[in-house]
Amino acid sequence: MMNVKDISFDELTAHAARLGLALPIEQTEVWARYQETIPGRTPWGVIAVCVGDTPIAFASLFKYAMRGYTFLRSHHGLLWAYEPSEQEERDALEAVAKHVHARERGLAFIRFGVLHDLDICRPVLSSIPYDTTVVMDISGDQDEIIGRMKKRGRRDVRKALRESPIVCTDETEAGMQDFSEYYDVMRETAERDGFSPSPMSDYQDMLRILGPDHVRLFVGRIEGKVVNWEIDTMNDGHAVRYYAASRSEFARLLVADRLLLHACVELSRLGCTTLDHMGMGSDAFPGLNSLNTFKTKFSENVAHVAPDRDLPLRKGFYTMLSTAKSTVASHREKAAAEAAAPAAKGPREDLISVIIGGDIGAYALGREMHEAFGIKSICLASAPIGAISHSKIFDVKFIERISPENIIAAATEIAEANPDKSIFLYGNTDSTIVAINGAQDRLPANVYSPVPPNDVVEQVSDKVTFHTLCQNVGIDVPKTEVVKLAGTDAIPASEIPFPSVAKPAASAKYDHLYAKGFKKVYYVHEQAELDQLWKDLREVGFEGDFLVQELIGGDDTWMDSLSLYVAEDGTPIMFGSSQVLLEDHAPTMLGNPVAMITRPMPEHWEKAARLLTSIGYKGFCNIDIKRDPATGRVLFLDLNPRIGRNSYYNCAAGVNPMEVAVLDLIDHAAAKRYEVKERILYTLVPLSLLDDRYLSPELVAEVNQLKAEGKVFDPQRYDKDAGIRRMIDVELTERNQIRKFGQFYPKATETSF
Repeated sequence: MMNVKDISFDELTAHAARLGLALPIEQTEVWARYQETIPGRTPWGVIAVCVGDTPIAFASLFKYAMRGYTFLRSHHGLLWAYEPSEQEERDALEAVAKHVHARERGLAFIRFGVLHDLDICRPVLSSIPYDTTVVMDISGDQDEIIGRMKKRGRRDVRKALRESPIVCTDETEAGMQDFSEYYDVMRETAERDGFSPSPMSDYQDMLRILGPDHVRLFVGRIEGKVVNWEIDTMNDGHAVRYYAASRSEFARLLVADRLLLHACVELSRLGCTTLDHMGMGSDAFPGLNSLNTFKTKFSENVAHVAPDRDLPLRKGFYTMLSTAKSTVASHREKAAAEAAAPAAKGPREDLISVIIGGDIGAYALGREMHEAFGIKSICLASAPIGAISHSKIFDVKFIERISPENIIAAATEIAEANPDKSIFLYGNTDSTIVAINGAQDRLPANVYSPVPPNDVVEQVSDKVTFHTLCQNVGIDVPKTEVVKLAGTDAIPASEIPFPSVAKPAASAKYDHLYAKGFKKVYYVHEQAELDQLWKDLREVGFEGDFLVQELIGGDDTWMDSLSLYVAEDGTPIMFGSSQVLLEDHAPTMLGNPVAMITRPMPEHWEKAARLLTSIGYKGFCNIDIKRDPATGRVLFLDLNPRIGRNSYYNCAAGVNPMEVAVLDLIDHAAAKRYEVKERILYTLVPLSLLDDRYLSPELVAEVNQLKAEGKVFDPQRYDKDAGIRRMIDVELTERNQIRKFGQFYPKATETSF
């Protein structure tokens, strides 16, 4: 049975040392002296939770006096000697409640860090809790600290070292004497981010009372003016980034990155080995999601901690407080909504959209940017289609070819001409994604791109590796053989039964062969066809890998398409899906859907999310799935590290992919989960093709119903971009589709070949 006893700070320190526990600074005596200076807070005492005479958990408690009620709070307490079970944590909290009630009646509740979701606790009445934080390893010198950061963190910090004019110093002593110069920056930060700062005396007293052994003020200045600062606490070799403030006008100069690096190096010199960023957002506690992009780029180490929860002592009174809070919040939300309602949403002037590539997939991205933010896009391409070159929502900037060097040159020119704006850079082909990744480390700091990390792109773009990744998380894939065409060794006969399918393992290494007559996918009837294909590929110098796969039956309508977006913090937040009605059957376009009906597919979504999180994926992806009509198997075929040429089906059904990405990458505000749930018909072909030549009677009826309801969408047919010359291009393109299907796929087959 657990019991609680009062102890001293000296006893707490001795117990922690004996158990090897690092004391959070909030559990120290010097912190209690600081808290005593803050109006409405009083040190209440230190307690130990014991089993018999053995202490197993500790807490330094502070009494908070609010309007009409008082409560106790323990920052980072209970501090456990080990990770407790749910029952142990429940027993400990109940023992503490009994002990507190015996010492002082009238307290409304106790606020602890509680690991388990106990029914005796409630979500906090105030403050923003978190259950996840980022912890940096800051041991070693500057190069070692940078080397442990994630790719984007390394890129931004190195850019800051090269380009940022900020001068960083330790101004702890100055802050103890007069904090007013720094407080002006905090006031601006609070007004921008929508919170109320503590009184200036709180920050100055924190520096003065904790002293340089426990707290440091690091400051960034440009031409002598304070542009940002952070206060970091220290105890037992561990630092916490407690407060930070910055001026908006200098954000593009990477001042936050430069100051953080300076702080890490100085804290390491002072003997600290870790720096805790003091919380980030999560699914359970999204209140800090806006900070995730900045914090997570500096470390792979995302740690789970016990979030604050309230343990009611006066249950009826606590319920009354909770109800009152909800009522006030509801009135405030209603008032804010009413105040905002009359405002018209104009073009977003702080954003520039740059789309690389000139095909229908690029047009879809530009339309999505225009719908979301009212802005035109700059198209970087050598020969864009007429729908773009004659468009009102695009300006074309010609580049000879898509390469990292050309992307860097064009993006740098645009960014330098618009230093106060965010440049959103994206493309919609595999080779474009590879080129953007090749440019990433050399792009200006105000250029953002939702492109997955290069190592992840390489994994998922190689279909062999992709299949392995799927199998590792329990996702079914077709039976596959890998054929290596490099060298001159004889290629053994396939063991996959015919008819089978052959296709390149990595599309980006093969795309250039389309111009020489090679196909995207081969339908193979016998070994002789494979042997001839291997011979032809070697003769043109192709040295990549090819796949031979089992043929999964079913026409085009047995295909499904998924679109997902994984935020910068690694959380999948956008989920779209559709059933394919018809695919392109021209040899170089085979497999590209041209007509689809959107449908929610939560089981597919969760499988895909499991796969993406297992490999540290970030950004957009498009996944092809086929359902086997003979066996009922659901097989993941491949993953494209981009949103896909048919991205607009998501937008038409209610979720704009470009808006999601901008909110995440640039605004740091894409906290919620976006799911495509509305049913619409998406098509790039004339509706006359969607008949019983290709579709079942049930699907024909569904198409007709959606037509009658006006739920038919073609990304090229945009009322705000309906110039005569452009619409002639669209009409010609659609008529050409009728000719192509007559030539390559006059009616549906059982295999779609």
